[in-house]
Amino acid sequence: MTLNAIRLRLRALFDRAGAEGDLDEELRYHLEREAELYVRQGLSPEEAYRRARLAFGSVEATKETYRDQRGTRGFEDFVGDVRYALRTLWRDRALTVAGVVTLALGIGATTAVFSAVNAVMLRQLPFAEPGRLVELWEENPDRGWYKNVVAPANYMDWSEQANAFAGMAAYTDWLSNVTLVGQGEPQILVATVVTGNFLSVLGVRPLYGRGFTDADTWDEGQRPAMISHRVWQTSFRGDSSVIGRSFSLGGRPRQIVGVMPKDFAFPTPSTDLWLPTLFSRDDRVRASFRRAHWLRVVARLKPGVSRDAANASLQTVVKRLQAQYPEFNTRMGAGITPLHEFIVGDTKRPLLVLLAAAAVLLLIACANVGNLLLVHALSRGRDVSLRFALGATRSRVARQALTESLVLSTAGGLLGFALGWAGARALLAMQPTGMLPINDISIDYRILAFAILITTLSGIVFGISPAVIATRQSPAQALNAGGRTFTGGRVRRWGRHLVLAEVALAVTLTVGAGLLLRSYERLSKVEPGFDSQGVLTASLALPGARYDSGTKVTSFYTQLVRRLNEIPGVERAAAVRQLPVTVNAWSSDISVEGRGTDGVITEVLHREIMGDYFRTMRVPLLRGRSFTDADVANAPLVVVINETLAKQQFSNEDPIGKRISFDRVPDSTSFWRTIVGVVGAEHQGGLAIPARPEVFAPMAQDWTRGMALVLRAAPGRDPLSLIGPLRQSVRDLDSLLALSSVRPMSGVHAEAMSRERFTSLLVLVFALTGIVLAVVGVFGVLAQLVQTREREMGIRMALGAQQAQVRWLVVRHGMSLLVGGIAIGLLTALGATRVLATLLYEVEPTDALTYAVVGMLIATIGLLAAWWPARRASAADPALTLRAE
Repeated sequence: MTLNAIRLRLRALFDRAGAEGDLDEELRYHLEREAELYVRQGLSPEEAYRRARLAFGSVEATKETYRDQRGTRGFEDFVGDVRYALRTLWRDRALTVAGVVTLALGIGATTAVFSAVNAVMLRQLPFAEPGRLVELWEENPDRGWYKNVVAPANYMDWSEQANAFAGMAAYTDWLSNVTLVGQGEPQILVATVVTGNFLSVLGVRPLYGRGFTDADTWDEGQRPAMISHRVWQTSFRGDSSVIGRSFSLGGRPRQIVGVMPKDFAFPTPSTDLWLPTLFSRDDRVRASFRRAHWLRVVARLKPGVSRDAANASLQTVVKRLQAQYPEFNTRMGAGITPLHEFIVGDTKRPLLVLLAAAAVLLLIACANVGNLLLVHALSRGRDVSLRFALGATRSRVARQALTESLVLSTAGGLLGFALGWAGARALLAMQPTGMLPINDISIDYRILAFAILITTLSGIVFGISPAVIATRQSPAQALNAGGRTFTGGRVRRWGRHLVLAEVALAVTLTVGAGLLLRSYERLSKVEPGFDSQGVLTASLALPGARYDSGTKVTSFYTQLVRRLNEIPGVERAAAVRQLPVTVNAWSSDISVEGRGTDGVITEVLHREIMGDYFRTMRVPLLRGRSFTDADVANAPLVVVINETLAKQQFSNEDPIGKRISFDRVPDSTSFWRTIVGVVGAEHQGGLAIPARPEVFAPMAQDWTRGMALVLRAAPGRDPLSLIGPLRQSVRDLDSLLALSSVRPMSGVHAEAMSRERFTSLLVLVFALTGIVLAVVGVFGVLAQLVQTREREMGIRMALGAQQAQVRWLVVRHGMSLLVGGIAIGLLTALGATRVLATLLYEVEPTDALTYAVVGMLIATIGLLAAWWPARRASAADPALTLRAE
């Protein structure tokens, strides 16, 4: 194409008036030259001009030919169609508003959930060459381990001996609380412990300063720290000179060596600072370094090395360690998972379920708007027929109908995108703690492309049926009086199909919501093993620098629990290492005295308590006694076991007086502890997880610095009113300590079900919206039926039909739509809801009660929607109807 041709096309597009003026002038010139020839032959000017026009032919046809040659006809027609669509939709503002709002709900919901899916599952990790990063983990079928944490000694052997990796770093996925002092009031920060090569393996550079070095892995006197961007802004006011500054962290001086980028949130979005592991060189040869498993391992593949090749290299080392350390590594395997997949984890299934639910809602919205446009097409039947009569082609009419639907979908898409963006922010804010491994949702090209795609597809989906109806009209039939019946019958048939689809989709979506709600209801009735009402909880961690011995730690908590019990309004107070229904505490094997290898019990949980924890939490004492003040450090070692452990290992005997050791193979250095009591079983890691075997030890005999405080308020006292006295009691003992996670135990209990509640309620909102749209569709079809068959119904009543019979005629038609849609929806749900199996608790995807209730619910609501058009039909005056005809 030449530059001149391009210039002419651009002028035709953007200076249409000028281009048309030039065309008129050119045609006028040719006509005038032709007329001059006839004048020279002796004709009058008028006759000469008439003969010139006849010889030249149709001026308008010539203009159209020239316009086609410009190559801009398609764009001009499109602009014309858009203008016509805007005028048409503006005239029918009720339909336009209804269609835009309906589409905005569907597009907004889908965009909001997709934004979360994009942020969690599609967006690349903010690391260098993230595709080469993998997570390494251990597994052991004897212990039921899969993707488990790694023993530090095994990690170091992997790092040195597996040659397929460019680097391998370790970090803790359990987050520890440390107290920051010297920056205003003491505050709790969440710390992750990492090896010195952590950032270099990930391929991340700090925003300011430097990262750790390999030397920081080992305790050689250095105390560096890297802080998050959030802490840098809030606690250090964004001061760039903070690098190199020392501050007190947990009673120890730390030096800030780096500030992390704003988008760095690994391993969790809640991490405030990163501390080096500071291993002792002597740890490498200690048995505990290989027995205890507590590290997560991330590795970077060497360039050109596949995951299969890297796994083969890892398995070679694993087999070598099994042979070299049979006491610790027998049956201890390992595996590789892409880092991105590992981070997404079990978030993937709920997000995909929400996205599918939103997509179903969008389809319902499209069907609903399609029905609206069918009614609109019915009212414009004669207009379309006139277009045909004037020479319009079927493709041209269909294109105009599709343009109208695309204009409507564009308006709905713009509003839906705004709603979706706001919904995504709300989704992030309302999500249960830790559900989404992100701290921000931002717009990127994927979200924009997705919004444009679903907007365009929506316009095409609901615009197909009106376009097809428009192209199948007969001009002759449409222009006469009977034409309305011809077109109306076809529209009604399409409308019934769309309503059937709406009802079926709404049923499928509602069944899914019903199953999730049934699951949540079952979960909420699980007996947790304790009484959460009236209990206040708080977490406290003592700094190792000032509390460097068991005597100091035990003394502090003894005094604190005593003070808490003396607070007016406190019925009882205690402390425990880990609150129930949160996460599992540490675990180990234990052995029962006198049973040999048959007495080894694997994966027993451990918790340490201070004070009368069982009475505070109202955990029943089933046998024996609880701990007393006499169970001190130099007294005989005692433990209390839970009911699960008692039933599994002592079902045929009394466990009281039995002795156990926390070693798998006890020797002369092992400590034996006497079982003095059996208590009820609390759920430890969550309500959906059965209570595991557990051992409780008095803190004086097995101390730990981090504890959760529990205070039961006196009857009638609000537990939140105890927050002030609790803080003051801690401050009186040590003004440099700060409490964290201060909340009622009822909130902890509710949070244990938060993910299930969040997912089920969100799907329920989508389902209820879908039901409303489906019912509106049923109402619209029946209202249209009454309007188009008003004459028939008037004649029926004039011939003696009763009002009840006319009402039944309309209701029966509505029932046929509902029954058909419900049947299709229930059959679809039988297959579709199987993806929910892993999200359900004690409920099958084929739960008959849920299917029956959903079917009855939608049938009832649909019949109520059908009653109003039926009532209107039966109220018609036959005389007025016949007089109008």
